[in-house]
Amino acid sequence: MKIEHWSLRLRVFLFFAGLAGGAILAVLAGLYLGFARLHVPEARDGFVFAGAIASFAILAMVVWIWLMFDENVAKPIQRLAGGMLARAHADVDEALNEKTARYLGDLAPAAHALTENLLSTRNKLAETVAMETTRLVDEKERLSTLAAEMPHGVVLLSGLHKIAFYNGAAADLLSADHTPGLDHEIFDFLRPAPIRSAYARLCAGEGGEGHVLPLTVATRHGGQILSARMRLMHAPNEGDAMPPYVLSLEDVTDDLAIHAKREKLLSRMFDRLRPSMASLQTTLAARETDDTLRNDPRLNTALVSEMQQLTDEIATFDAEYEATKADWWPMASVRGSELCDALSAQLAQDDTALAADVVEPLVLTLDAVQIITLITYIARLVIQDGGRALSFLISREEDGGAMLALGWSGAPLSVDRLETWLTQPLDVGLADMTGRDILAAHGTDIWPEFGRASRAVLKLPIRSARPVRRIPNDGPRTVSYDFDLLAHRPSKEVMETPLSHLTYVVFDTETTGLLPSQGDEICQIAALRVVNGKVRDTEALDALVNPGRPIPASSTEVHHITNAMVKDAPPIDVVGRQLHSFARGAVLVAHNAPFDLEFLRRHEAGIGAKFNNPVLDTVLLSAIVFGQSQEHTLDAISARLGVKIPPEARHTAMGDTVATAQVFIKMLRMAEERGIVTFGDALTEMRKHKRLLQDANQPQTA
Repeated sequence: MKIEHWSLRLRVFLFFAGLAGGAILAVLAGLYLGFARLHVPEARDGFVFAGAIASFAILAMVVWIWLMFDENVAKPIQRLAGGMLARAHADVDEALNEKTARYLGDLAPAAHALTENLLSTRNKLAETVAMETTRLVDEKERLSTLAAEMPHGVVLLSGLHKIAFYNGAAADLLSADHTPGLDHEIFDFLRPAPIRSAYARLCAGEGGEGHVLPLTVATRHGGQILSARMRLMHAPNEGDAMPPYVLSLEDVTDDLAIHAKREKLLSRMFDRLRPSMASLQTTLAARETDDTLRNDPRLNTALVSEMQQLTDEIATFDAEYEATKADWWPMASVRGSELCDALSAQLAQDDTALAADVVEPLVLTLDAVQIITLITYIARLVIQDGGRALSFLISREEDGGAMLALGWSGAPLSVDRLETWLTQPLDVGLADMTGRDILAAHGTDIWPEFGRASRAVLKLPIRSARPVRRIPNDGPRTVSYDFDLLAHRPSKEVMETPLSHLTYVVFDTETTGLLPSQGDEICQIAALRVVNGKVRDTEALDALVNPGRPIPASSTEVHHITNAMVKDAPPIDVVGRQLHSFARGAVLVAHNAPFDLEFLRRHEAGIGAKFNNPVLDTVLLSAIVFGQSQEHTLDAISARLGVKIPPEARHTAMGDTVATAQVFIKMLRMAEERGIVTFGDALTEMRKHKRLLQDANQPQTA
């Protein structure tokens, strides 16, 4: 180990050890020379005794002075250096505690003044940058919102097929056992062959000037079929042999299934009708050539029977066609409340009030433009016929559909008049499309009824509807991106990879107890991805786990997870598989990682995968940047780095994961400032503190 890498406390200790050794040697040398001049053998024992007493006295005095120096000089300097590093590289705003270095004279006040000046300068710079970038941030937010709400999935990938951007629709399409994440390989979610082939063809110059190729690709999980378009960001000859590219994705699984169903219906129809038509053609031809057969009653009976069979088959196919025709028309999910608002707004243009309501929150599957146009058209005609006090109600049907009811006070509508209205063309974006065509496209009908209190009603059923269910994280869609990932060219050896170029998955577990060797199990797992030094809040895993055994009351008091909460949760084999997939290609980070990994590695056989990822431990990282003598609990590290853990989040899997991720990012910057640049550097330094905690990396990682 190089001398410049020795810690301050080690150097101080070695200095005093050398001082003690030198003093003892000087005393012993003096006594030896004195004894040699006396030529009195009987005095030897006295000289030895005097030398021993003097040596122990010198050693005790030096040890006492070293302990005082270590406690009041070396340790305070180390704490002061750690505090200054934290404020320089970890964005800690709290002032330095000068009392920790009260015996260092003007050093502590000078360090305090320096950090205060640094904080003031940083705040002023941040204010200036914020003022200058407000417009850019607003534009970025608008663009992010637009990209997030795009109906097609969009993914931006590096030449190494790593994800650098994806929008909300892409996250929905690619999600399998976990959501996609930045720096994940696209091949974790999509089958590689079509993508590799299209990319090679584009890099070879196919695709024309736009560098675009269409392709069809299947997901690795779930069996979805996606229609995709691949576009290079720039031509391969523009200085990059592996240019980044964009994939636009659309799920065509249902469309292909509907197309196959329609083709199957047509094939069955032709297979069934072809023999009947051939038989009729043969029989009619025979009658034309043979007069004796023309009046044969048996032949006439056979013709009538064949015609009846043909008619029945055509009727059967027509009914099947009508039943499935609505599936062939593009539909979308529309909330019932949105449908009511749109109808009210349309009729408000004519100064017509509409009392619209939904019995319960519903999502309807329909073509909103067509249905709104049809109901608005009918409502306006009802008003012209003297109807008043219009109302519109959406209610749920027992068969899984919904009923749309347009009511009014006035004369009821006759079936003939309604049918006349339905034959008129409507402006819905398609030429000559009538109300009857709209109903046929939705596989439904409309009819008049008598309502309550002398009101007239028109009923229009919708085949598909479902209740609105609020799910966790059901909010506005977002986009995730980091364009710096496009330029990353990670080393093949993780030991040689810069810490700033690695992707991390910070995780934490809650358990039934502290002894996995005695049957304790995981009852909750949480994980967050850290990419390019930033926590990706949208890329998270948070799952309860059924431990397969009761949770003791003492453990519930700590993490507040009850047996009822995990009763219907998946087992560790399922959630562990999700975590392994979520952390594929990343470095695992945990606080006291050996504890959490021992629980996981016991179940690797059931999970079907090994947790042999590289591992960084925030306990050991804290020992590196703050010194081994400091306290290294998560609360202590968070306090030193200015990370606030809400009391209600402490000892919850996600709450501790968020805190661990925040302190990890800050300590990583501090470690890099100390010259710890690569993962190999960090691993070497962590193993120097094995007395504090064993390293959790498996042998093949080292």
